[in-house]
Amino acid sequence: MIPLGCRKIGIFLACIVFFSAPLAQESVVKTGSYLNDRGPYDPRPFDQVHLADRLFLGSDFFEAKNERWIEEGIAYGGYIAANFQLGNKESTPHIMSETLLIAVWEPLRKENVVGRWVFGLAHDHTLGSLTTREFADRQDLVETPDDLDTSPDKTFTTLGLLAWEQEFHTGPDQGWGYRAGQLFAPGYFGSAVYLDDDRKFFMARPLAAAAGAQWVGNNDIGLGANLVFWKRDYYMSVAAIDGKANRRYPDFKSLVDGEFLYLAEIGFEHDLDGLNETVFRLTGSHLDLDGNNPEKGPGQSLMFSAERRFNGQWATFGRWSKSYKRLSSDYRELLSLGIAWLQPMGFRQDFLGLGFFVGDPSDPDKGDEYGAELSYKLQLTQDISVMPDLQYWYRSDPDNQKISTWIVGFRGNFEF
Repeated sequence: MIPLGCRKIGIFLACIVFFSAPLAQESVVKTGSYLNDRGPYDPRPFDQVHLADRLFLGSDFFEAKNERWIEEGIAYGGYIAANFQLGNKESTPHIMSETLLIAVWEPLRKENVVGRWVFGLAHDHTLGSLTTREFADRQDLVETPDDLDTSPDKTFTTLGLLAWEQEFHTGPDQGWGYRAGQLFAPGYFGSAVYLDDDRKFFMARPLAAAAGAQWVGNNDIGLGANLVFWKRDYYMSVAAIDGKANRRYPDFKSLVDGEFLYLAEIGFEHDLDGLNETVFRLTGSHLDLDGNNPEKGPGQSLMFSAERRFNGQWATFGRWSKSYKRLSSDYRELLSLGIAWLQPMGFRQDFLGLGFFVGDPSDPDKGDEYGAELSYKLQLTQDISVMPDLQYWYRSDPDNQKISTWIVGFRGNFEF
């Protein structure tokens, strides 16, 4: 169980976020932040980069891309990235590549109704001799220092998104919508912006995913449906997704077995995407599978996420997640907290982050695992960014064995 002192720190930071929200000055709110700013609402071209306008794609590409979305309802984006990590326990590095391709076509555009098709394809490939899991094992870690694993085949490709979305606006700042098809659940539930799954800000899995929830990374992609209601700053979202799909493509055979992951979330989003964005989310899940506990049967999880920006200069964020009954993930409980400088030394597209975490392993023979990560993302051109990072991990097991590990990493990213 996560120590009481760590929980008190998390509660204290959440209170800071909550009580400072009413003091935030209003800013212009963009209508949506879909696809991590790579799709319909791509913020580029940036007005400030370190080196030059382009390596391959410059301002003209992104201006044309945004114009195409406005005029034709067609958007696309993605990235190709390479990750390199080296630990102090063993000299073999961990090297892998990631590729993401996403696209949106919005053929339905009426005054109060919009509808779109969404497509997302991801491919991960281990370039070195060690997969993420093998690298973590050699560093004596319970969780992984990179939030991806291609074990055992060293490659993984998934059609993680292929769905229809439709929104019905029933009044000022209120409405409802649904999506149906192949869904990637972490893209819609438990989002904590800076603690999410594309490693734009942190690489370690405890700071890039809700690793304490048993369905994240295990039962999170499949055919299903999602219903969302919102009114001003508040929303409610529920979903049922195939709980044992193969995660690589729409698995209709698995769907008919009727074993689902059920998700429900309530949230508060104030000044979304603005200078003083404030977000709270409470997420619950029930995984309804046949099998024997604690690894293969049904189970539940809870998750609480919070994030607060301060005048576009700083941000604090955190997430707590815990699994009940079914303990198939490396952690059964995880608390992650962080602080970020959003304009380090005046560079508006850079990011300097410091994250901390403590996880309670599912393996009773392992003690609580603590860690910290320092990262700095530099936007070199409109399409190229780099992010060096430094991680420290510590664990004291019940047999009095103490684990202390340093990991240095580097991520290069071409984003289009």
